[in-house]
Amino acid sequence: MLQRLADTAFWLLVSLWLALALAGGIAAAAIFPASRELALSLDGYQGFIAANPEQGRMLVAGHLAERVFQLTDGARLALAPMTALALLCQLAFNPRAPHQKKRLLAVAVAAAALLTASFWSQPSFSAKDAAYREAARSGRMDEAAALKVEVDAAHTVASRVASTEAIALLALIAMSAWSVGQITVTGGGGWRKSRG
Repeated sequence: MLQRLADTAFWLLVSLWLALALAGGIAAAAIFPASRELALSLDGYQGFIAANPEQGRMLVAGHLAERVFQLTDGARLALAPMTALALLCQLAFNPRAPHQKKRLLAVAVAAAALLTASFWSQPSFSAKDAAYREAARSGRMDEAAALKVEVDAAHTVASRVASTEAIALLALIAMSAWSVGQITVTGGGGWRKSRG
């Protein structure tokens, strides 16, 4: 009964963590292409948008996508330790489960990537993006163009860190699913199919 509870908690938590880790990327993948086809506007940025419509639309799209990332960050920070604890409980109830070290490594990599994103890459990107937006809003076009290069570089780093988190979670899920059906040695030395 307790093992089933630990299994259920683990699968719910890791699935929710992965869904939230992917949410921002999915939102951005939908918002940015759509923004290229729309006549978008943003109060205070009319001059920038008129001078550079393509970059203006991307700036507005960034405003829209940013909110999704803000909404998911705190939830992921809460889910990470709960998922790790659920995994530890799951492994404690089934000490012969295969891929234990690999699964622990995967959750550690995902958590490290999340912490890196939350406390380094995302704040760095946000600071550069805020400076870029302020220059654009103030009509300092040359400064905005120079800052855009820094924003793009910071975005690339933040995206790589976010991808690391998602890939580690996918690996954790794949190894956990594979472990469910693995053959394990019972205490009596016989073989049986693991049932969780």
